[in-house]
Amino acid sequence: TMSGRDTDKIRDLGLTLVDSDVVQVPGIAQLPLTLECKVIFKQYQQENILPKEIYDRYYPHNEDHPDGDYHTAYYGQILNAYIVK
Repeated sequence: TMSGRDTDKIRDLGLTLVDSDVVQVPGIAQLPLTLECKVIFKQYQQENILPKEIYDRYYPHNEDHPDGDYHTAYYGQILNAYIVK
């Protein structure tokens, strides 16, 4: 319900970032199962195929989100998996 544009979620939740082995994005110590992935495909949400009840509830068009604030689905290939200790 809160955007990272408006708040620092890592700080607000008291999370600790740890260096990853293969990718540049850090892992999170409090979530020890770490999957390092690379994006192999992404697809933008297509507003015209959403059921009306989902469109109305989750994609409001208002002054904060005049374009509906649609999501993007990402598909990844796992490059490395481990438990942060």
